[in-house]
Amino acid sequence: MTQVVNTAEWAGEDSTELDLDVPENSTEEDDKLREYWAKKERRRSSFLKDFVGDSLGLKENQRILMHLTKFGESTVLFSDVVMKVNRRGRLQERWLMITEGGVYNIEPGSLKIRRRIAIGNISHISVSLLSDNFLVIHVPQEYDYLYASGRKTEIVAALRLSYSEAIGEELSLTMQNVIDYHIDKFQQRRLVFQRGEEGVFTKMYAKRTK
Repeated sequence: MTQVVNTAEWAGEDSTELDLDVPENSTEEDDKLREYWAKKERRRSSFLKDFVGDSLGLKENQRILMHLTKFGESTVLFSDVVMKVNRRGRLQERWLMITEGGVYNIEPGSLKIRRRIAIGNISHISVSLLSDNFLVIHVPQEYDYLYASGRKTEIVAALRLSYSEAIGEELSLTMQNVIDYHIDKFQQRRLVFQRGEEGVFTKMYAKRTK
């Protein structure tokens, strides 16, 4: 599949190419995502049967439970150690937790909630068509998140399940090799995925929008 990328608008002095060094995902994981998303319906029983879910055991953590109670939540659909790509293109280890009502970015050790995204504020998810670990969660009212995880398929499944039960609609998934996302109101990033002889190459471009 050939995809034309408009790079002219990203070539000005406000645009910068950043280096990303994240291990590529396995082809098996990539195939799992396509197979999963090809299914039109996914019930809770099937999700719980096929995936690990709360691998960090956060539903048993009293500090985490206090935060969940604050928002009237009680179910942890997913938790795991992930890599968050910050606005400088650098990797930060975080705990990602998905509940029936929100997405939590947690700082390991201190268990500080760095950010909570209400599930209804997510517009869609973006992943590439190639074998890599990247996942973008788009939040138009705020700013987007770029994560890297070997459990990308399960994250997509958990987000979709949470969104469906909370909103009653299907959360959209975009699969393409050029992904644009915002890190704040004034800065945008573009991810370009390409397949080479040694695997998948990912380039990140930075641009100010205002």
